[in-house]
Amino acid sequence: MNRRFKAEHLLLGILIIIALILRLGMALKFPNIFWADEIFQSLEPAHRLAFGNGIVTWEFRDGIRSWVLPGILAGVMRLTAWMGEGSTGYLIGVNIFLSLLSLSNILVAYVWGKKIGGTTTAFICAFICTIWFEFIYFSPKAFTEVVATHFLLPGIYLGVQKDLFITRNRLFLSGCFLGISLALRIHFIAAIAFALVYICGRDWCNKWLPMIFGILAPILIFGTVDAFTWSYPFQSFWLNIWVNLVEGRSKLYGVSPWYEYFIFLLKSWSWLSLPIVILAVIGFRRIPILGWLALIIILSHSLLAHKEYRFIYPALPMLLILAGIGTGELVLKFSRRWSSPQPKIIAIVLSLLLWTSTSVALLSRFNIYAPLNFSTFGTNLEMTHLYATANHLLALKSLSTEENVCGLGLWDINWALSGGYTYFHRDVPIYQVDKETDFKVLNSGFNYIVANLPLPSQYQNYTLEKCWQKTCIYKRPGSCKEIKEREINSVLQMSGN
Repeated sequence: MNRRFKAEHLLLGILIIIALILRLGMALKFPNIFWADEIFQSLEPAHRLAFGNGIVTWEFRDGIRSWVLPGILAGVMRLTAWMGEGSTGYLIGVNIFLSLLSLSNILVAYVWGKKIGGTTTAFICAFICTIWFEFIYFSPKAFTEVVATHFLLPGIYLGVQKDLFITRNRLFLSGCFLGISLALRIHFIAAIAFALVYICGRDWCNKWLPMIFGILAPILIFGTVDAFTWSYPFQSFWLNIWVNLVEGRSKLYGVSPWYEYFIFLLKSWSWLSLPIVILAVIGFRRIPILGWLALIIILSHSLLAHKEYRFIYPALPMLLILAGIGTGELVLKFSRRWSSPQPKIIAIVLSLLLWTSTSVALLSRFNIYAPLNFSTFGTNLEMTHLYATANHLLALKSLSTEENVCGLGLWDINWALSGGYTYFHRDVPIYQVDKETDFKVLNSGFNYIVANLPLPSQYQNYTLEKCWQKTCIYKRPGSCKEIKEREINSVLQMSGN
């Protein structure tokens, strides 16, 4: 028994190390932007807290975002800046921190699989969560919905498992995790309300009270932070709902039909959606709460006009854990036909190889903004999300170590896809250069420019420094003259962006 216990935990430890390597390796090898919010709703305000400068978007001028996550990330940035020059050090630190948080999903998959089907199912569930391409891709990203998922799943597990430790303590801790998830992403309220009813039933005294107190504890902390950082307690909750749902501000960033999330899943998983869903349905019989919660998250977000794939991220590990339970059940059913252990080992290895090859295949075509197609493999990795705006980020990170930068121009690069001061890190003005006429006005404001297009022919005083494909850095000699009304924050404030 002792040998088996140690072997099980050794395997889990190996999976966790592999997961961390994959997540960090992906983030460092392929810097990219899936959606601008991962920079400007979390990392950029964190950089402003930690180092004093950053691009301020309308959300942080109007007070509809909480400072809790940016505050935590700011602390991580300050503590890890020593790990590399310029922006490199704290970006590595943030990636490590977010990747470590994401390991909670692997632990939940393992212990839940263990409860349902023993060590075999536990290892299969944890393995799937370790190697699945979307978890590797999104885990190091500072999206609130992604970070919220890392607390949501442990909260659900603690809520439904009755034999862990004292009921009230367990439910209070479960409530705390659910409360953190809700505070990070208020849109999960329907799913968390369902989880609360599912877990507690009619037992008001022993279950409802500790869970509600647990949920309220982190929400009160977030509300108190709002009171000190904005005008009112809980301002980032109610004002966010008012601005986006009542005033319809979110519609400015795109409106999609109600079924868009199902199209997103088809774009991401292709025809392999069918076997994944079948396996998840098999697993649903054993853990129905995960299936219902995944469906509620998808449907509740389908009611909102503005849709982004990341909004339903918590549904993905729920579906994949269910698919892992289904896979484990089929493997165990197959292996019971033979008395020797070899067929069972072969069945386990084959299932892991199939899941690994599926993940690699889907990663090679991962682009939910491409037209819907049902191919298995992609033909051009550079057309996937792995390379989205990568050249911009590499260019700005390169400039973060240049001491003689006195101003930066962005030519044919939208500020929202630039990486901001999170990658640039220099305490100098940034200017958006949209037209050739802007050069005449702004040329004196910067001595470096990052461009996706060749510079206008009349500006021969710039020399080409370095290129990443078509994204190039140009430098001119001389100093800079600050043009306050055209500096990026002034422009955003005047335009309301």
